[in-house]
Amino acid sequence: MKILLVDDEPFALRTLKEMIKGAKNSWEIVDAVEDGEEAIAILQKHEVDLVISDIRMPAVDGLGLSKYIEENFPKIKVILLTGYKDFGYAQQALRCGVVDYLLKPSSFGSLFESIEKIENCILKEKYVNRLRKKREKDILEKRLDDLLFGLPIPLYDDELIPRINEILIFTCCIKEASALQVGWVEINAYSAIKNIIEEWFLTFGQAYVIVQEQHIAVIVFFNDSEDKRLDYKEILSRLYELIRVLLKFELLIGFGFPCSNLTELPVHYKESMYAMEEARKYNVSTISFYGDIEQNTDEVKQLEKKYEGKKNRRVIEIVLEKMRTYLSEDLTLKLLAEEVYLNPTYLGRIFKQETGESFSSYLINLRIEKAKELLRNPALKIYEVCEQVGYNDPAHFTHVFKKTVGITPQDYKMRS
Repeated sequence: MKILLVDDEPFALRTLKEMIKGAKNSWEIVDAVEDGEEAIAILQKHEVDLVISDIRMPAVDGLGLSKYIEENFPKIKVILLTGYKDFGYAQQALRCGVVDYLLKPSSFGSLFESIEKIENCILKEKYVNRLRKKREKDILEKRLDDLLFGLPIPLYDDELIPRINEILIFTCCIKEASALQVGWVEINAYSAIKNIIEEWFLTFGQAYVIVQEQHIAVIVFFNDSEDKRLDYKEILSRLYELIRVLLKFELLIGFGFPCSNLTELPVHYKESMYAMEEARKYNVSTISFYGDIEQNTDEVKQLEKKYEGKKNRRVIEIVLEKMRTYLSEDLTLKLLAEEVYLNPTYLGRIFKQETGESFSSYLINLRIEKAKELLRNPALKIYEVCEQVGYNDPAHFTHVFKKTVGITPQDYKMRS
């Protein structure tokens, strides 16, 4: 934890610094200054977690500093120290977001206890924040995966999309997966590539890497600065070389034209896949740009067929996830088709192609399997299980359960 000390009494400041510095290894003194103005200058240049300040100082006092911190650095915690037993000061301090208010001469034990509590609070906040960012990133990658296949993003996830200036999408795969060195598994190799790519593009913007079947798709949102003057071929060449040096294997990279609209992603994703397949086909260039390729009609048709297959699988994944999540509700093929913007008849056809079962048959089996799981819970009544798996009529539930399992829910519950 990074701590800034502020006190206009040099001896008190020096003592405070030495005592805190030696109290715990995780407590780092960023600086020790003698007035609020100096403290503000430090805050503008350095990362600080906690400010411990005297309240009575010339120019900018402790309350003024606390107010400045609350308005400009709300995540920074503040402890105020004062020799004045003034309740009014304490009230003002709390209004300025001060975490603790200690009277001088306060024992170092009390101060250390307060610092310890604040450190635990900061660590918890940082953990929660990291967890939130990880979840948001995972959700965004799923939504971008949907966009690659023309599936819309739910309105409540719109805010997760980075500000768009220019987008580049490229796909890549390991040139010869069979030639991976001992110790490498393909999925782990792609995870390593993902980490390198995400870090590499931080210089230019934000990259999201989505692992697909036997390749990865990379969507890069570029910064505003000088993006239009960037040489994408040069950037990808340098990235290719970095991965070759660090991981000791080569990639095949294909990329299409950049765009500025998310709705164009499916088109440019297909371009990048076609370019990557061309690189694989001729094995003469590890980086291929769609704009440099002479298109072959049959190969384009094959790519479209392959793309549609991937899209259908992605659609069914979404549908199955919604079925499991909303199992207790009145699920219909028409309702789910609206969720993925498809015709119900077409969805029913690709559902059977991908799962081997009709939608209605799959839904019944899903509900019965969930019902069997719930019936093993002695605390649940049969009518409660019935409701939780989407049946409003217990008699109908019993009929369907017996037809599927061979015995009634009551008998199944007794045997469990």
